[in-house]
Amino acid sequence: MEEQDILISEVRLGLQTKEFLNTPVGQYISGRVEKAKEEAFEMWSKCDPTDAETIRELQFRARLPSLIMEWLDQAINQANHAEEILTEIGDING
Repeated sequence: MEEQDILISEVRLGLQTKEFLNTPVGQYISGRVEKAKEEAFEMWSKCDPTDAETIRELQFRARLPSLIMEWLDQAINQANHAEEILTEIGDING
């Protein structure tokens, strides 16, 4: 696969990701991410400060949803970058 084909694929993936985030399922997932972080923080604020296992579990629960959103954001950012490169290639080949 040529570099230009890879860049086009990245742009498509980013557009699909943006579209997905605007669907009811995407909006639900975005909402659940925020809710999961809030729930983990609330549980953490009430747990025994010496209970390392519970604290680790709550940290994981708070980080995992954020990580998923980071992956989606990265797909969108990669698409934006790929689009810029494709534009530059088009300008060079003019």
